[in-house]
Amino acid sequence: MSIHESTYYRRQHVTGPGCVLVSIKFGKTPEDGVLVVKRLALKQEEAEIQFDLDRHIEEILAGVQIANEKHDGNLEVQEIEVVPNDYPQRGQAMSAAFKIAEHVLTKNI
Repeated sequence: MSIHESTYYRRQHVTGPGCVLVSIKFGKTPEDGVLVVKRLALKQEEAEIQFDLDRHIEEILAGVQIANEKHDGNLEVQEIEVVPNDYPQRGQAMSAAFKIAEHVLTKNI
C-alpha cells in the first residue's frame, strides 16, 4: 500500500448578502471536466446544492485562468469541494479562486 497526499487550497469569501468557501485541488483536469465533491457537516442530511453549480465552476476556472495569465502560470483545476448550502453572489467564487491561484503561483517567488 502507498500513501497519497491530496492538497486542497481554500479561501472563504463573505460579503453582506453572500457567502462561499472556495476549495480547489490543482492537478490535471479530467477529460470529463472538473470533479466536484460535496463537503458536508457531520450531521448534515440535506446535500442538495442550493446555488448555480455550473456558474460556480465557470467562475473558479476563470479566476484560475486570470491568475495564470497574470503570473505566466499553468495551473489546472482537478477537483473542487462545494458546501451545498453556501449562497455565493456573482463574482465571489472567481475572486476567491484568483487569490488562491495567485498564492500558489507566487508563494516561492
